[in-house]
Amino acid sequence: MKKIFIISALMLLAFMVGCEKEDDYVAPFGDFSSLSWVTTQGFEESDYVSALNNYIGFRDISKNALTHSWHIPSGTNLLQSDFNAEQDTIYTDFIGAAGPRGSDQKLINVIFRQPGVKEVELRNTFKDSVAESVFSDGVWKVNKIFTVTVFDDVKPMFKVMKGTDEILTVSETDMPSEANAASWQTVTVEAGEQLTYIDLTTTGDPDGRTWNFNGGAMDMSGGESVNLSYNGLGNFTAGSITSKRTDVAKPDGEATKLIPLNIEVVPSSQPFVLNGMITEDLQVISLNVTGEIETLVGEEANFTVHVVNTTAGFDQNIAVQSATVNNSDATQIDLVLSAPIYNSDVITVAYTAGNIGSVDFRVLESFSATNVSLHRSDNIITGSGMGTGLDYTGFEVEASTGNFLKKGYAEGYWVGNTNSAFLNLSRTTDMSNSGSASMRYESPSGVTTVRLQGSWFTNGTKTTYAIATLPAGDYEVSYMVFLAPGNTMLAFETEVQGGATTSWDISSLPRGQWVEISKSINLATNLTNKKFDLKINAADNAGVTGEQIMYFDDLSWRLLEAR
Repeated sequence: MKKIFIISALMLLAFMVGCEKEDDYVAPFGDFSSLSWVTTQGFEESDYVSALNNYIGFRDISKNALTHSWHIPSGTNLLQSDFNAEQDTIYTDFIGAAGPRGSDQKLINVIFRQPGVKEVELRNTFKDSVAESVFSDGVWKVNKIFTVTVFDDVKPMFKVMKGTDEILTVSETDMPSEANAASWQTVTVEAGEQLTYIDLTTTGDPDGRTWNFNGGAMDMSGGESVNLSYNGLGNFTAGSITSKRTDVAKPDGEATKLIPLNIEVVPSSQPFVLNGMITEDLQVISLNVTGEIETLVGEEANFTVHVVNTTAGFDQNIAVQSATVNNSDATQIDLVLSAPIYNSDVITVAYTAGNIGSVDFRVLESFSATNVSLHRSDNIITGSGMGTGLDYTGFEVEASTGNFLKKGYAEGYWVGNTNSAFLNLSRTTDMSNSGSASMRYESPSGVTTVRLQGSWFTNGTKTTYAIATLPAGDYEVSYMVFLAPGNTMLAFETEVQGGATTSWDISSLPRGQWVEISKSINLATNLTNKKFDLKINAADNAGVTGEQIMYFDDLSWRLLEAR
């Protein structure tokens, strides 16, 4: 018997426009029997999602059914026949009979008033076999189940911490009102202190949130947990949180809730001092302090910037041309110097106390010479093969040709016969700093001498995974390394083909975590079709015993600017 399942887009459109009314639809299929349906969420599917108190329309457009009925479960209701999908947006005005119940109407609009998994059932009988039918009692019976996952309303809940103290908890049933703000709890924080906001929302299956804050160091955040500093004096209401359901596989949904907390920021009892690292970018040296700055005028002479560049024979102070408060961060001081600086320099900044004042009436204290973290050039050897930037240099390219074992299972590298007796060097996906792979070194007893030849290092004419020519110059060369707990290795070496060997001290590196290690390497001439080898020598690791395991990842060559 012919079975017809194709439903045109025009029919679906007609359903969605006119789904509020029952009509005398006749399919142009003669005497053939078919099982067919259409819903406001599509056709020929039977698994749907819905937000709480939303509806789905179901229409049976089967051909030549002997009997027909829809059946809805508990937690659902039928919408009344005068419901108009084009005009009516408040469905509750049309709520009719509650499930569980049946209906012999061809079209039903079902509103879902309880979260969870609900099953709407179509029960038809036919004289002929149709899809999904079972012959029983002289007819072909179909019990078609439509599964609807109903998502609850999003109901924000959260807590606020001050250090280790929980100062506020708001449950999903709490509904703070701005009209009651005067009676909200007040928390006092000193300028520069933090509060931690933690989203605890689960009901409604949200997958994101937006915090909106007042008076803090940031106005907005999407973090599940947010540490917010309060640097300026004043009184503020905390703000609000909007919990969201945005996944395309779920119905949209969100809810906003006020954070019922008043915040009083008072002057700090702590010293006004340098806070964190000093950095440089685009010829601007930036440093942060432990509070917002109110006054900074004529302080340039109180900063001492000392610059050393051994290669260039440069060792002197460079005067500060301007010292200003950053436009977007009132805790940050920006220094512009009277002469250019380079990322091959070693720079320190010191400060002698003057009249830099905070908003809470403190004066910035002196600090001694502190190193500056300079801007870094891009990794020059990433190539263009896989677009990740770490394809060859991050051991991402698995060996696919030749002797995999002797390649250490990584394309572009060669270990040779050293790997024959024991797999000392091997690409692995068990551990990586970035991407999916790294190079694992393993020796079961002490240190086994082995060399990993980087044959693709400057072989870009043969592979897009590597640079063709590496220009002469000074470079900051770095690896990310992971030394397994129990590793007692002391050192490894690298060698540029035709160039110098560099020794890398790893004896004092922390174990059990990824660490960046770097060296300055000079290339006297351009390199083309040359290798860069990683060598692990027993002679460099005297006295090391027991199993030794470490991982290498993310080789980087960054050009150092010449002074």
